[in-house]
Amino acid sequence: MLLVNDIKLSVDSNEDKLQTKIEKLLHAKINSYEIKKKSLDARKELLYVYSVIVDVDNEDKYVSNKIKKYIKTDLNPPHINTNKTVCIVGYGPSGIFSSYRLVQAGFKVIVFEKGKRINERVKDVEKFFKEGILDEDSNVQFGEGGAGTFSDAKLTTRIKNQYIDYILDVFVKHGCKQSIKYEHHPHVGTDEIRKVIKNITDYLIENGCEFHFSEEVTDFILDDSRCIKKVVTKKGEYACDYLLLGIGHSAYNTIVKLQEIGVYIEPKDIAIGFRVEHPQSLIDTRQTNNMIEEANEYLLRYKGDKGVYSFCMCPGGLVVPAMSDKNTIVTNGMSYSKRDSGIANSAILIQVPMSEFNDGYIYLKTIESKAYAYSNSYKALAQNIKDFMNNELNELIFPSTYCLGTVLYDYNNFFSKKDLRIIKEALLDFDKKIPGFIEHGIMVGPETRSSCPVRIKRDEFGQSINTKNLYPMGEGAGYGGGIMSCCLDGIRIANIIINDGNI
Repeated sequence: MLLVNDIKLSVDSNEDKLQTKIEKLLHAKINSYEIKKKSLDARKELLYVYSVIVDVDNEDKYVSNKIKKYIKTDLNPPHINTNKTVCIVGYGPSGIFSSYRLVQAGFKVIVFEKGKRINERVKDVEKFFKEGILDEDSNVQFGEGGAGTFSDAKLTTRIKNQYIDYILDVFVKHGCKQSIKYEHHPHVGTDEIRKVIKNITDYLIENGCEFHFSEEVTDFILDDSRCIKKVVTKKGEYACDYLLLGIGHSAYNTIVKLQEIGVYIEPKDIAIGFRVEHPQSLIDTRQTNNMIEEANEYLLRYKGDKGVYSFCMCPGGLVVPAMSDKNTIVTNGMSYSKRDSGIANSAILIQVPMSEFNDGYIYLKTIESKAYAYSNSYKALAQNIKDFMNNELNELIFPSTYCLGTVLYDYNNFFSKKDLRIIKEALLDFDKKIPGFIEHGIMVGPETRSSCPVRIKRDEFGQSINTKNLYPMGEGAGYGGGIMSCCLDGIRIANIIINDGNI
């Protein structure tokens, strides 16, 4: 197999032309090809640039500085004979991929998830979206697949890691479209990722993984050497040889329990802000002049006295209520696979260093509760961006996609004077990069759940620094920031357990 880079097609060309391009470059007929990477080059004219894996006879004769031999690494784990039991708490991305890998390797795996399976979870979420009736155990934050299930389901990361291919292969095997393996910014969409996660869970069950949905872990039993021996739920006690903690960023009750039993946990910086919404047509025009069919994204960064940045940008998406506690307001973004709502949304967040709060969870909960008190409902707080900039409050220039409605609110009362200055500087900067960002946008919030406010510190072997057999992983432990980074962290911890089991 050969890896051939830098093959270009105009954005309106059919990808079927790739084979002709490859054969022209090699001056030979090829047997087959597979796209490895696809990116957009907008420096002069809009072009798609491809890297492809090519099967051709007598491949050695084509090797050059630009054409390399390609050997795919087998990243599946070794299957080992073991009677060791691994308990995994939390079934978001890190829980899914640690489970998957450990089941492949032959461990007995028991998974505990506070929320429900996808089908029932979707019903609970839709009931909340339509009627404002919140189930605190089954919602956007808790349940099969974790919080990423109700998002744009982006599979992007800036991390360079060989296991990215492994993760994407697993997703494709269980129902994702093949193109996620090579798109520059692959996304699955909330509607499709639900099916894929269900398929992965079904596969794990068929291969011996034991699941306990709707069973929140309430305690942990340690021996005299501070080694985790058992997991406790309201339904029973479960012995384990390893405990993998893959809780999400909203698992406050679990963090409190860990603190009670003396697990070392340290605070970390967080971020707060709001969602912005714009007509998708504005973003498409500003980004690529409507030259590509798919809804365009953006990534914005401003470095002032504090960092301000866009996060979880959802083209053609919706702003959704993402509360896990009653009488609070939390917003998030979500897109279906077609990204066809006509409205783009993204979080705009400002950094909050840990020097500005004592307990991050209480700090965020206070913001969420105050928002609810102002709204006196689950309606989100909303304002035109231009009114925010001008200290005014007028009717929204278009209705928000937030399903439970909005109330007008002046976000000049939300931030400190210093943070207000920085955010307004950032919005002026963003408006230069995307003209019309201020004039044609609205803000809806608050957004408070972008990252976990704590880190469960672990050593170089992935284990808690003061509690044996406890392996923190993913977002809720402070080691992830998106679906892919959490998947990778779950694999990292699983590999440590597998290597330990091989000793």
